[in-house]
Amino acid sequence: MIFPVHLTTWTVAATATAGVILRPWRTSEALWATLGALILVVASLVSWQDAIRSVTRGVDVYLFLAGMMLLAELAREEGVFDWLAGQAARHAAGSAERLFALVFAIATAVASSSPTMPLRWS
Repeated sequence: MIFPVHLTTWTVAATATAGVILRPWRTSEALWATLGALILVVASLVSWQDAIRSVTRGVDVYLFLAGMMLLAELAREEGVFDWLAGQAARHAAGSAERLFALVFAIATAVASSSPTMPLRWS
């Protein structure tokens, strides 16, 4: 049996997730995630102590993601991705299949060469 508290929690989580994915009215993803979290705390569905504990537990992941976004933006501003795309197009020599393979290989190389950090799952 689903209790009203569980239904409310799932409804808030689903609505916040849909807001993050769909971004209605061109709103920020952070707005929906923050609103969802605040609603859960204000409605006493999650204690504020648990909410703070959860946020502090993820600081290393947040910093990692912020660093990756900064590196990606710096690479974009410096034209690294444009240069890589040009190289792929030049080496594809008019072949759509070769271009697809090169773009896939470049994306794999860029993603796998990113610095990694151990994640804590506790």
